[in-house]
Amino acid sequence: MPEVRKMMRLWRGKAKLPILAATWLGCAVVCLGGMTAVLAQPPAFAQLASIPQGVRAESQNRQISFPARSLRMIVPFPAGSVADAVARLLAERLEVRLAVPVEVDNRPAASGTMAGDLVAKASSDGHTLLFHQANMLIQPGLEPVPYDVMRDFTPVARVAATPLFLVIDGRLPMTTSQQWATAVRSNPASYSYGYGQPGSPAHLYAEYAVRGGSNGVPLVQAKGENAVVQEMLAGRISACFCSWTAVQSHVRSGALKMLGVAGPLRSPLAPQVPTLTEAGLDGYGALAWYGVMAPAKTPRAIVARLAGELDNVTSERDVQTQLLAAGLTPVRDSPEAFATAIRSESVQWQVILRQGAPRAEP
Repeated sequence: MPEVRKMMRLWRGKAKLPILAATWLGCAVVCLGGMTAVLAQPPAFAQLASIPQGVRAESQNRQISFPARSLRMIVPFPAGSVADAVARLLAERLEVRLAVPVEVDNRPAASGTMAGDLVAKASSDGHTLLFHQANMLIQPGLEPVPYDVMRDFTPVARVAATPLFLVIDGRLPMTTSQQWATAVRSNPASYSYGYGQPGSPAHLYAEYAVRGGSNGVPLVQAKGENAVVQEMLAGRISACFCSWTAVQSHVRSGALKMLGVAGPLRSPLAPQVPTLTEAGLDGYGALAWYGVMAPAKTPRAIVARLAGELDNVTSERDVQTQLLAAGLTPVRDSPEAFATAIRSESVQWQVILRQGAPRAEP
């Protein structure tokens, strides 16, 4: 799909996002336009790198009277969900570090737009925060939302990512993502991609894979990620972009095959699985992240303080262990790198949506 790839080059150029994977003090480092985001590795992989110098210096050198009272973290997910558990883990650790209560306020209605609207309209004093996921960059292309992500929020930090693996039916003969892509191009009607949650990165990557290949590859929507996996086990769906928790047991049994992972770096959950970029497949570099945002115009010193404390939280071994056990990768981030990712990924997802493929039912 040359028009999409042309747009991809355009947004990468505008955002100035040459990506360089390196290793620094044993950590996986992604350099984004001169700024650094660190994907924290578990203790078995490496020691952790420190927070970016600019954020740390600003938080140390400026005298700010923050926090002045308790904080409220608005969460657009229901209580008991994985996302809610991550938000409560962050809130618990922030309470200790900030010495004030941090309330988690679940507002799952209206596909998360209610939560976003509350924070967008809140006071810019850092006491009201939004815990959201990458889906919020996709949603404006699916339905009207009462805010503009880039105008109405101040990015603080991404804290975790859900690695999305390209997984195929274990009965198929392909063993690499290149072999899979070649087979699909050669005989598109014989294969299909499935997805569970509309408007998720997994959905958009399936859209992109279908539009990037030959016409005639069915795109199948199932009733959730687990339903996609069951359809694959039954042989009715050939491939998906799925989370580690949904497929790990079936990959171990050989019923499914894990060919690659989306994102800029390999996942510590399955370090032997190459990234799709390593395999020569472009356009799969965005993360399915969870992150914290504040209202627009929140003072930089407050944002730096929050980012520093979140970095301290995600560097705790116990926190990393809990995130990895939930199938998430800890992310250590700066506000600048988060803002750059939002700008670039917003364009990427909207381009894919405009080139959307027709759906089929399983």
